[in-house]
Amino acid sequence: MKKNAAFCSFFLFMAISLAQENSKTVYGTISDDFGPLKNVSVQIEGTEKGTVSDSGGKYEIETQKGEILVYSHVGMKTVKIKVEDVTRVLNVKLPQKVEELDEVTVSKTILKSQKELELEYDTNPNVIKTAFGFMDKNTSNFSLRIIGEEEVDKAPNLNFLVNGRFAGIYASCRPDTDKFIVAMRPTNSLTLAGDAIFDVDGQILTEVNCSWLNGNVRRIAFIPSYAALTRYGAMGKGGVVIINTKAGTVTTKENDGKPFDRAKLRNNFYDQRALGTEKVANNAPQYVKDLYTSPQKSDAIALYEKNARAYSGSYWFTLDNYQYFMEQWNDQDFADKIISDQKSAFENNPVALKALAYSYESEGRWQNAHEIYKEVYTLRPDYAQSFIDMANSYRNLKNPEAAASLYARHAYLLDEGLLPRDTVDLAKIMERELENLFALDNGTLKISKRKVLLEEEGISTRLVFEWNDSEAEFDLQFVNPENQYFQWKHTMEDMPDRIYSEKELGYSMADFLLDDKLPGTWSINANYLGNKQLTPTYLKVTVYRNYGSKLQSKEVKVFKLGLTGYNQHLFNLKLPSVVAHN
Repeated sequence: MKKNAAFCSFFLFMAISLAQENSKTVYGTISDDFGPLKNVSVQIEGTEKGTVSDSGGKYEIETQKGEILVYSHVGMKTVKIKVEDVTRVLNVKLPQKVEELDEVTVSKTILKSQKELELEYDTNPNVIKTAFGFMDKNTSNFSLRIIGEEEVDKAPNLNFLVNGRFAGIYASCRPDTDKFIVAMRPTNSLTLAGDAIFDVDGQILTEVNCSWLNGNVRRIAFIPSYAALTRYGAMGKGGVVIINTKAGTVTTKENDGKPFDRAKLRNNFYDQRALGTEKVANNAPQYVKDLYTSPQKSDAIALYEKNARAYSGSYWFTLDNYQYFMEQWNDQDFADKIISDQKSAFENNPVALKALAYSYESEGRWQNAHEIYKEVYTLRPDYAQSFIDMANSYRNLKNPEAAASLYARHAYLLDEGLLPRDTVDLAKIMERELENLFALDNGTLKISKRKVLLEEEGISTRLVFEWNDSEAEFDLQFVNPENQYFQWKHTMEDMPDRIYSEKELGYSMADFLLDDKLPGTWSINANYLGNKQLTPTYLKVTVYRNYGSKLQSKEVKVFKLGLTGYNQHLFNLKLPSVVAHN
């Protein structure tokens, strides 16, 4: 009896320990179109456990991988987000149920619309972008201290930029944590009010890493603690640091005020405003610009080694440098050394690992990508995307039997109820992958008289989009040769059911099939809307030509999406085609 009791106690202890190990704190800011939103209910679905956002929209909740967080507020659409292994920060924007009037800013003399302030931004150094819209230092009813882009670019680091500029403002980049710490002293006090909060490109954060900002700051402003209380509430009692990054504050240079007509494809006319590669590059972090202006490879190596200390732990910094040395100097050995030096940035992080695998695939380094996908599969064995990635990776290595085995295993787990079943698009995508496998490799797999669905459909081209971060939101725009476009909006507001299905089943991909009814050159654009954090998302596009036939070929393209809120050109496609999603 005692043995049974001890046995049960042991397993109870193990269960409690496992629950504690899987427990994690998720935090962030909840907002609507006009700024932080207080009193938003954040509930763990199916439980009574929850919290509410404070006056600054901030919240924090203890949860576990696999649980669903439900965000709800009167007058707003409810949002559900599944907690994943990498989930830590979730800055959530709730869509409104009804349309509201455009916000205006009241100045001391006239009413200025947000659009007017946005148009002034590039030429008026006294305008700063905040979570509440654009603010003008000259018309603000409180002290607003701004450092402009020219001064920012001359400063070697954030400490040098801030310290000594304004009385009562102290800043430091902590070398042990990489945190940017700013404290302000109220005008009527001799003591500091505590650490300030940060308003970065409209997202309110309690912590900011220096490596996020190095070389990427356009303007920086400070609101003293007492003035900040009015706009930011109690969370602003230590003051607010407003930071406009170069990637997050590209403004419209020309605007006729006419919105896009998105009613139907035949009425959607493209306005030629997608940002080209050059304009996107102009908003890259400073370390990237410095790399591409290095006169010699030795200069670039020295620059990488210098920056590596400041950006340690940043996988996108590592990939930027890896890509540079591969493309500019064709130095695979040094590029691989960069990955090896910064391997800690990728360890046990499936989001970072997938971005690395994408890069390897775009270079045709299939074996390297395969090793990375195996790591992701180990970390996420219950994700449908892990099965698809591994199967396609085996096909890249000319091993269709292993690919077929993986699809068979996935089907078995579904039949046994060990994996959730699809309710939206995944089944169609996986069926298409499997049909293509048999269409091209049925001889190797020794399967005959199988119906080849893809050849019967007459498909000539297939575009497959995959993204490394499941929280990413974006619009894809397909502009046809007649200058009309089809738009696919991957946002919580526009397709909540699909995104919920993606998180439930563990996949982050979509495919688009093209036929021969409209020949000419297509333009593929993307408008990146963020991923609930201040990090980029990597988008992989696989272009299959002659899809489903023995002449099938493919090309892999990879894009780093970091510039938010602006349509940017990805690539052109010369094909006889029209777009049909699934």
